Amino acid sequence: MSAEPPSEVEPHEAPPPSLLRKILRWTVLGTVGLVLGLIALLLLRPEGLLFYPSPHVTNTPDEIGWAYERVEITTEDGQKLAGWFLPAEPSPGTERPAWVVLYCHGNGGNIGGRIGVLNGLRELGFAVLIFDYRGYGESTGRPTVDGTRLDVLAAWRHLVDARGYDPSEIVMWGRSLGGAVAIDQAARVSKAGMPPAALIVESSFTSTMDIGKQVYPWLPVGWFERKLDYPSRALISTVNAPVLIAHSPGDELVPAAHGQALKAAAEAGAATRIAFVELDGGHNDGHLSELRFIPTVAEFLANQAPQPLK
Repeated sequence: MSAEPPSEVEPHEAPPPSLLRKILRWTVLGTVGLVLGLIALLLLRPEGLLFYPSPHVTNTPDEIGWAYERVEITTEDGQKLAGWFLPAEPSPGTERPAWVVLYCHGNGGNIGGRIGVLNGLRELGFAVLIFDYRGYGESTGRPTVDGTRLDVLAAWRHLVDARGYDPSEIVMWGRSLGGAVAIDQAARVSKAGMPPAALIVESSFTSTMDIGKQVYPWLPVGWFERKLDYPSRALISTVNAPVLIAHSPGDELVPAAHGQALKAAAEAGAATRIAFVELDGGHNDGHLSELRFIPTVAEFLANQAPQPLK
C-alpha cells in the first residue's frame, strides 16, 4: 500500500498593517526628514539663528524733527548700505562739535525702528551716522557675520573719507548684536593705531558661541563657530580707548554676567578708561540712549571730548 503524498501547507498571510501603525511610521519618517533638513539648512545658512532683518523702513528722523541726509555706502565686496547721517546741532559760537557717533543697531528690524535711540543721541550734541547691515532695510545683500565686518568698516571709512572725521573723533556705539559689531571695529582700528574716541557697548554678549549655548541649548552651536562667532570678550581687551559698558541685571536674553565679563576684559586690557552703567528692565526695555542716561554718557565722554558737550 503506497503512502499518500504529504498535503501542501497553506502559507500564513501576515495581517495588513493597521492605519495607526502606518501613521506612526510616516510620522517618524517625516520627523527624521524634517530634523535632517533643518540640520542641513543650518549647516548651509546658520545666519538664520542670528539675524532677523526687516526690509521695510517705515519711520524716519522726520518724526523727531531732526534734519538728516540719506546716504548710500558701498562696501569692499560691492554691497550698497542705506543709512542716515544726522548733522550735529552745534552750540552757539561753534561750527559743529568735532565728534560723531557711529551707531550699530541690534539684530532685529532695521534703522526705522531706532527713532527713539536717535532722539536720545541728539542730546549729546554730536552728529550721528546710523546704517543698516546688508540685508536689512534698503541695504542690499544677505546678512552674515563677515558681512557685518565689511559693513561697519565701510561706514567708518565713509566718516573718515567722505565726511573728513579723524578716527579720534568717532564714538563707536553698539547695542546687543551691534555691540559685537562695534567692538570688532574698535579692535580693528586700535590694532591699526587709529583707535576711536570711545567705545560704548550696551546689552551685548561675550561671544556668539557663549550666548548661543544659552539660547539654543539643544543645538550643537559649536558646529557654526566659523560662520557665526563674534569673539567680543577677546577683542574688547585690545581696544585702546575709553570703554563704557551698560547692562541690566534684569536682562532675560543676555544675562548681566556677559556685561560684567566684558567690563573685566576691558579692565585687564588696553582700555584707557572704564565705566559701567546699570540699566533696568528686560533686554528690549532698558536703553542707554534713554534721555535719563544721556547725562551719564556725556559725563563719561566729557574728559575726552575736544569741546564741551551740550
